[in-house]
Amino acid sequence: MDSAEEVGSVETEEWFLAQISREPIPVDELLQFLRRSAANVGIEQVGTWSDLLVESLIERGQSIAALRVLREQAADIKTSPEELTRARENAARALEPLKDKKGFIQHCGFDRGLAPAECLRRLLLLLDLKEGVLCLDKTWGFGLVQSVDAFYARVEINFEKKPRHTMSLAYAAEALQLLNPGHLFARMHQDPAGMRSLVENDPAEIVRITIRSYGPVTVSQLQEILSPKIVPADAWKGFWEVARRGLKSDPLVEIPTKRTEPIRLLESEKRHDAKWFASLAAERDMGTVLARISELVSGEVSLDDQTRRVAGERLAFVVKGAGWRHPGLRTRAVIEAKALGVGVDQVNIAEYAENLLKPELFLAVIVDLPARYIDRLVQLLAEHDKDRTIALLISLLNRINLVTLNAAVEFLLAQGAESRCADVMRGAFASQKAEVEMVYWISRNLDRLATWSLGTAPGLANLMLNELDKDYSGERLKAQNQLRSRFEQPELLKIILEAMHDGQRRETIQRIKDCPAWSSLDRQSLLGQIVKAYPELVSVLSTRTEDKPGAKRQGPLTSNRSYRERQALLQKIVEVEIPQNSREIAVARSYGDLSENHEYKAAKEMQGILLRRRGDFEDMLQRVRPSDFRDFAHDRVGLATGVQLKYPDGKTETYYILGEWDQDVALGIISCDTKLAQALQGHKVGEHVTIPTENGTAVCEIAEVSGLPPSVREWIEG
Repeated sequence: MDSAEEVGSVETEEWFLAQISREPIPVDELLQFLRRSAANVGIEQVGTWSDLLVESLIERGQSIAALRVLREQAADIKTSPEELTRARENAARALEPLKDKKGFIQHCGFDRGLAPAECLRRLLLLLDLKEGVLCLDKTWGFGLVQSVDAFYARVEINFEKKPRHTMSLAYAAEALQLLNPGHLFARMHQDPAGMRSLVENDPAEIVRITIRSYGPVTVSQLQEILSPKIVPADAWKGFWEVARRGLKSDPLVEIPTKRTEPIRLLESEKRHDAKWFASLAAERDMGTVLARISELVSGEVSLDDQTRRVAGERLAFVVKGAGWRHPGLRTRAVIEAKALGVGVDQVNIAEYAENLLKPELFLAVIVDLPARYIDRLVQLLAEHDKDRTIALLISLLNRINLVTLNAAVEFLLAQGAESRCADVMRGAFASQKAEVEMVYWISRNLDRLATWSLGTAPGLANLMLNELDKDYSGERLKAQNQLRSRFEQPELLKIILEAMHDGQRRETIQRIKDCPAWSSLDRQSLLGQIVKAYPELVSVLSTRTEDKPGAKRQGPLTSNRSYRERQALLQKIVEVEIPQNSREIAVARSYGDLSENHEYKAAKEMQGILLRRRGDFEDMLQRVRPSDFRDFAHDRVGLATGVQLKYPDGKTETYYILGEWDQDVALGIISCDTKLAQALQGHKVGEHVTIPTENGTAVCEIAEVSGLPPSVREWIEG
């Protein structure tokens, strides 16, 4: 019998009719055929064939198969009372041969307005519930079905956390995940000794089993699934290192370069053959070109002159296409060209490295370059001119981002430039001009305080609090968040506090109380740590900053309009949504049996969400203060300024920079937290600035800096 792929368009319908006449009907093959056919014959025709397939399955008594097709149909259907009624009626017809299971329909959510596809998913799950079936529940963990009682609409399950637990069919349909015998936790149940042996001797296979069970997963998701139940928490790092080595040598496993992307299992080995290189030669998307070239480099693929020429031509295409508008893409292409040994006639690596030794261009590149390329960039420059690379990095130590700072210091120490590096940090520390990245680096390398004579632990604490007081966004906000987390670590806090005298400790507590970097709860936790170690400081906590004469609340700004909008949202939560939720909880309690009461659980979950939202809004309104943005200087780009940008092609754009929560596309209002505002901050008319765009970055000229026009001032006041 011909397959669906082998049938011509004229014979398609005849082929389909022939298949539904077979005994039994080949449901899986026909479902694949219907999925592929929509683009060729149209959704309406596919719908007609699908209805015919359902009718044929119902006539043959293939109930489960009919429900599977109905679920497939429902995937693209919008939820409506009519569609729910239709889906329920079709499901009832399909279940006619299974008289004892027909009652399951009332437990699947058809009467609660759920999507038809979800109702049918739940129904199929209930039909699969039988004695001995393995299942998983978020609350109770792994379980084994003991019995299903259709009359009383309940199922009994032996969970690892709760043996002989009884739950309603409705809740089981919603919450349970049924496991096939090959699932990770099913195998752990059936063969715990064998799985423990795999954890110790073949970690890569444990990862493969996990991906087969859950689909593609990131490293963090993998750790969440496996640890601590299968891999002890303290053994995770070693487990993953061994697993990663094993997976990298497996041609059927795709390990991404970014930790945020998932690990995948491939159906067939990826081959870098003539067809692959022909596809590369035809590729025109710069990001895709670089991703595919990265495969060659990381996979250490052996290239001949012809394939190297193809790779070089594509990299030259990226270098030319990216230009200086997209410095990150261009730099990646040059770095990969060097790794592949591409000829100078295609990519002039030396010329590019020479350009990158210019400080402003180097700074523009590292902002646009993924972190994994920074070490390779430094190495490229050092091989071109080591002495000038050392001088460049020394001059920029207090201006580069955190990833580049780590790479730069490591390189400088390896090159014997430790004293020059120490001199720069010592000067920045002494003058209180160390930026947030350098302050964080010092806090992570406390031994340098003494060996480089940078200063004292109390002095470092002062620098850290200075940076935490500032209003940052973008990459600097990330560094500030890391600095805040570092300050909270007990071992560092202990070192700092022990080096202080009583007056310094009291001043530090007061600064923490006034600092906008912490939410109310986090601030209380941090202060609790300090007071626990120094109980005599408890009196400082009772002194309110607001009670001090002349005290001024610190923190970022927003417009009066945006501040009032957040106040209104908080008021709605407090006065409308929380009271309404309390009434819903009271009603749900009246239904009884809270352990199986879905309405009660849903209302309690919503209560938690509302209370968290209330806390978040309260913290926002405490941290940020409203402003009318009057009397702000506009001699350079900053808060409450308008800026006109001129691009090389003559195009101009005008933006007005306001506060943290402000945005209006029509008026050109942007928040000071945006990457664009941060890139423009502090620059004057006539200066050229690298700014972020939808496609990477661009270099433009600041044509004009002005105050705010009446239309924007009217917007500010709402």
